[in-house]
Amino acid sequence: MLVLPIDGSQTLLVLAVPAPQFKDKANGVAATDRVTGAPLVEVPLALTVEGGQPQVLRVSVPQPSVPKDLAVGQMVKASGLTFVTGEKNGRAWQIFRASALTAVKAG
Repeated sequence: MLVLPIDGSQTLLVLAVPAPQFKDKANGVAATDRVTGAPLVEVPLALTVEGGQPQVLRVSVPQPSVPKDLAVGQMVKASGLTFVTGEKNGRAWQIFRASALTAVKAG
């Protein structure tokens, strides 16, 4: 498994409201954070790149660490943002994780 930190000082645009993540969707088993045991949600965020196309990041975050009033179009910062990649059962996987999202005030 490879874990790469990402610059957390950049602001990200919220593209959709948080959606619950599932370990086993067919049986309704929620995915949980390995450290805290909190349920995980996925939040699609756009990372703007100067002179380039925005990159969409589907970020996994512990649900208690997401602002309750998070809305589409809002700007946030992702604390502890990392890119994690690995292989399981011969299949490659990639995810983005953050420990928390913080709303950025306009201005």
